[in-house]
Amino acid sequence: MIGGGVTWAGTDDEREVRARTERADAFAELWKMAQSAHIGVRDNFDNVEGLARVHRQMNVLLIQKAPALAPADVELAQNFLKALEEFIRLLQPLPGRAAERLREEIGLTQDNPYFPADLENLAAAYSRVSYYNESLKRRYGEVVFGEDA
Repeated sequence: MIGGGVTWAGTDDEREVRARTERADAFAELWKMAQSAHIGVRDNFDNVEGLARVHRQMNVLLIQKAPALAPADVELAQNFLKALEEFIRLLQPLPGRAAERLREEIGLTQDNPYFPADLENLAAAYSRVSYYNESLKRRYGEVVFGEDA
């Protein structure tokens, strides 16, 4: 008997399981980095460089893990990164008192902070970061835990 009774079906199943595991592991790493960024968006208005560092780290992680992720998940993560980049760019020139006021508002209202008129663009960027973070959260449950959308 040639092949010793080896079947290709077992190999295919093993590859599928390995691919799912790699995808889930990659998405879990991406999710953790996104949450570090999201926490930074909410808390680190005086530490824009720290937030920018998390952005760079997440970008590197996405480049490294993209082959294991579904194309739609890569696109979602890229959209999150773009929104985060815009938020960082708008936040960088923010003076101390404005950053303090923004932190107070987010601390008081949590999910739907009030942004004064002079911070409208920052509010829009914050909203996009939050939207993509929620989308990543849903995908995290689907990819890592097999939850239905």
